[in-house]
Amino acid sequence: MKILLVGNYINDRQISINRFISLIEKGLNKIGHEVCRIQITPVLGKFKPSVRGWGKWLGYIDKFLIFPFQLRQYIDWADIVCICDQGFSYYTGYLRNKTHLVICHDLLAIRSALGEIPENPTSWTGRQYQSLIFKGLKQAQYIACSSEATYADVLRLTQINPNRVTVIEDCLSEQYEQMAREEALTRVSKFNINLDSPLLIHVGGDQWYKNRLGLLTIFNYLRSQPDMGNIQLAMIGKPLSQEMHQFITINNLQKHVIEIVTPSDDDLRAFYSIATALIFPSLKEGFGVPVIEAQVCGCPVFTSNRSPLTEICRDAAVYFDPQDHQSAAKIIAENLLNHEKMRQLKQQGFINADRFSFQRMIESYDKLFKQILDAANSSSSTKTAIN
Repeated sequence: MKILLVGNYINDRQISINRFISLIEKGLNKIGHEVCRIQITPVLGKFKPSVRGWGKWLGYIDKFLIFPFQLRQYIDWADIVCICDQGFSYYTGYLRNKTHLVICHDLLAIRSALGEIPENPTSWTGRQYQSLIFKGLKQAQYIACSSEATYADVLRLTQINPNRVTVIEDCLSEQYEQMAREEALTRVSKFNINLDSPLLIHVGGDQWYKNRLGLLTIFNYLRSQPDMGNIQLAMIGKPLSQEMHQFITINNLQKHVIEIVTPSDDDLRAFYSIATALIFPSLKEGFGVPVIEAQVCGCPVFTSNRSPLTEICRDAAVYFDPQDHQSAAKIIAENLLNHEKMRQLKQQGFINADRFSFQRMIESYDKLFKQILDAANSSSSTKTAIN
């Protein structure tokens, strides 16, 4: 079949979503489908490539006024259109007569705009923007959710027919696996890290729900636990905020916290492969890919006792309350010092990560696309017969 994948806006620089779309594109091509991927390219936005200030407003013109013309050029070609990020659900308005699907990774922004998440207040313009996204999502013919938690949010908020919604969990990149220790050590050593001391890592962006300041607080308490004085923390992803740097300075953590800004995929895999553990204290998540990436590389996982992380990791992780910093530090310390527990976490992680294979996700989308198209063709045949 001919599948049109609608990607996101290039200037938004959503690395994880772009990687996900690339996996979908590669997998569908591999099993014989004809796939075309289009993204919202900056036209006016190229003069101010930013998600803030004038860049944001020029981006709105690109998204709402310019891209629809490009989208219309491809609609007739496709058998089915897949909007790969719920953040662009407002394009379902152009797809009312075309079989289509929206992939929903989370509803955190919509829930924030609705006032359900007070710790993430939304501006007036943000609420209007999320309202358009929400309206488009409710108009979608079908929705695929990346986790059971997101599925529950979609049904609760949209009130659409459950037959139009399904769950297809995210996956690891194809052949994502633990790196040989010698290669991993060579890669990590270039970041000026003391490999003789225990190394904790965190992987994530600068979104509020990643709880990175909370992580630093937990780490500060952790260092006060017995036998934890020499432990290190590598914070991998987007640059740390000024508030985080101030916290590090005030608490004399400069020698213990290492900032690793957007490393290569291979360097990230090296960190997973040699780290003592991943600490992932998110307040909310749509899925939480880093916990699975860590597990498949043999890195024990300590994460929040909240869905969907409990759903994704099952019994292959140690859980804590991400907002009870002292208790979290105590739980982490006790388990880090328990060598048998750490060995079990590593082995359980390998087993758990097997559930999230690239092949499993692609086969699931392939099956869903065929079901959707068969239903559309059946409906069309019925209407023709009636007429």
